[in-house]
Amino acid sequence: MPSTYEGFTGGAPASRIRANDKPINAHADYVLDWMIAARRSSSNFALDRAIAWAVELGLPVVVLEALRVDYQFASDRLHRFIIDGMADNLKAFSRSEILYYPYVEPRAHAARELLEQFANRAAVVVADDYPCFFLPHAVAAKRLEIRLEAVAMD
Repeated sequence: MPSTYEGFTGGAPASRIRANDKPINAHADYVLDWMIAARRSSSNFALDRAIAWAVELGLPVVVLEALRVDYQFASDRLHRFIIDGMADNLKAFSRSEILYYPYVEPRAHAARELLEQFANRAAVVVADDYPCFFLPHAVAAKRLEIRLEAVAMD
């Protein structure tokens, strides 16, 4: 695995990072960036942090960007915006070493175990920490058996 990610920078300020007290998975296949709020391939502190972990651990980065269908603010207009962004991310990540997995839930609760399935093979999960909307990573931190880091966006 090369130690550079052309077009992407590594690291995030330590003051932006909160983490659970779980260990890093030493037998992992990748570092997982759970893209939930900063849905972009650049200017993204969580992605920068995931890349830094990947370089340190000698693992690839996998970005999971999932769209649920059953939350309070779900609407066709918002989902169209997110899906268009997923198409942009697919293009951006296809030009890099980052493996990108966009997922649109086909029906409510279909993705209930999706994060756990990805986390099972991850060394660490890095997610956006955003004080608005919903914070699924707050719940996930209790369910995951590995380190979860939440990185503040702004």
